[in-house]
Amino acid sequence: MRNQDVAELLDRLAELVEANGEDRFKVIAYRRAATSIRNLEEDIEAVWRDKRLEEVKYVGEGIARKTDEYLTTGKVRLLEQLSEKTPPGVPALMKIQGVGPRTAYKLSHDLGIKSVAELEAALKDGRLDGEFGPSVRDSILVGISRFKSFEKKLLLPEAEGVFQKMKSYFGALGIEVGMAGSLRRGKSTVGDLDLLATDKKAIAALVKCPGVAQVLESGGRRASVKLEGGVQVDVRVFGTGEFGAALLYFTGSKDHNIALRSLAVGKGWKLNEYGLYGKKGEKLAGRTEEEVYQKLGLEFVPPELREDRGEIDAAREKNLPRLVKHEELRGDLQMHTTWSDGSASLEEMARGAKERGYEYAAITDHSVSVRVANGLSEERFRREWKEIEKLNDELSPFRVLKAVEVEIKSDGSLDFERKFLEEFDVVGASLHQNFRQSGEKLTERAVRALSNPEVNFMCHPTNRLIGRREGNPLDLEKVIKTAKENGKWLEVDGQPERLDLDEVWARRAVEAGVPLVIDSDAHSVGELDNVAYGVLTARRGWVEAKDVMNTGSLRALLNAVA
Repeated sequence: MRNQDVAELLDRLAELVEANGEDRFKVIAYRRAATSIRNLEEDIEAVWRDKRLEEVKYVGEGIARKTDEYLTTGKVRLLEQLSEKTPPGVPALMKIQGVGPRTAYKLSHDLGIKSVAELEAALKDGRLDGEFGPSVRDSILVGISRFKSFEKKLLLPEAEGVFQKMKSYFGALGIEVGMAGSLRRGKSTVGDLDLLATDKKAIAALVKCPGVAQVLESGGRRASVKLEGGVQVDVRVFGTGEFGAALLYFTGSKDHNIALRSLAVGKGWKLNEYGLYGKKGEKLAGRTEEEVYQKLGLEFVPPELREDRGEIDAAREKNLPRLVKHEELRGDLQMHTTWSDGSASLEEMARGAKERGYEYAAITDHSVSVRVANGLSEERFRREWKEIEKLNDELSPFRVLKAVEVEIKSDGSLDFERKFLEEFDVVGASLHQNFRQSGEKLTERAVRALSNPEVNFMCHPTNRLIGRREGNPLDLEKVIKTAKENGKWLEVDGQPERLDLDEVWARRAVEAGVPLVIDSDAHSVGELDNVAYGVLTARRGWVEAKDVMNTGSLRALLNAVA
């Protein structure tokens, strides 16, 4: 399938059009089409061969022509023209939060700054003091710091994809490898990929793996390579009697390991990647992780909790949470269709949810003021409801819920009046606009929305995009307090770029007595599986099934929103 290639082409066009200060609606059009093609279940080449490109959502005549040109020739003339026209470094500079297209253009064209490193140096040595005030300068430096910290990291599905390819490669050679590191702990971003094996042939196999760009180390018990694209993969080999201790050590986190070693030292023992050893050097445990934890007097600690945030004490007291599981979810309360900015029809999304074993699914298309997402008016929602009613007749006892992701406007009011919102089964509220407001003002908007009797929960509360945009500077303590006082819920959004609330605030919400919902925020049938990343994030936040509204039955949910 060439879907990813075509989507990346359109994203690149959007980037260059924006860099040249052209009509922002062109930028939106390219990005919409890119997302639609990326999420398309069908092969875009098959669609192209059948001359059906304009049937794909958001692909109009102009974008269809460029897609045809690319699939025919491998090039797009407009892309080449824009690349020649755009000063070097502009697209890279625009990746920094706080640097828009005009600023990037001026920095590159007028001031000769062509890279993030050059921009950072110029800001620090005072060369740009005449261009930016202290607050803007500091804001851009913070943006650079965040960009650098994320630049070489992968989102969860990207890292999982690399792991699955490596596992398949080794498996075809009869070598079994296990996952360790931050990927096993379910962190939102992953740097290096850590693999463990018991077969010494894994070392030579990694070096010969297709896609290896550079061998960093090879020999003994370890090999380390850099793949094309920059991902580092490390393989370490241990004996079967050591494997559990090694898995524990290389899963981490560093802080969790330090706490475990301190516990061992307190008993006069020694713990390392090869095993747990007694006072005389005798081996006490190491074959399995469970064996090591048990010998230390602890319950087995799930990988997601290994961050030294109280899990050692809880494990000692046999008081670890019974973490929520994917299979305990009985419905999904946020997804989008072609009625707004999704790439699959309402029926396709509903059937996809039913096929995943759910009892119910809430169709939460955007409300009218979110124009970039083709938000629905009252009249369009009523037309959508007719389709929902028909589907409910066909899919019973599965239930499609009439829902909305209603926009919280600049003053904290909602897109729709209370009388209309009363007609929905479920109402989620979101902040998508006016992010430049102060944290205090943004918090006021969230508080007002959560005080509205018709709102059930707040979607992706901070609206962060991992690696691209920091979350809104909300006073989340106040948001949680308001949710608690008004009987509202907060969302853990499973979109890999969001994972919002994150694990820290999900835990704080639950500790305050605020229920959560774990949703996919799917814009295609395949994205319904995003909910797994929401579950991972919730597990990292010590969340149990009883803390999650959509682990309940349809009847329980409807009673809760009545």
